Amino acid sequence: MGWIFDYFFGGGQTGGATHAVPEIDASSGLLAVAAVLAAVALAWELKRRRQRG
Repeated sequence: MGWIFDYFFGGGQTGGATHAVPEIDASSGLLAVAAVLAAVALAWELKRRRQRG
C-alpha cells in the first residue's frame, strides 16, 4: 500500500515522466464549489417538484 502514497505524493520514482499540475487559486476554487452546489440544488429542486406534482 505504500506505493500508492509514493505514487501520489512523490515518495519515489514512478517509472514515468512527471507532469506539472496547474494550481487552483481561491477564486477558481470557490467558483468550482459554487457550480457544484448549484447543480446539487437544481437536482434537489427538480426531485422535490416531481414528488409533489
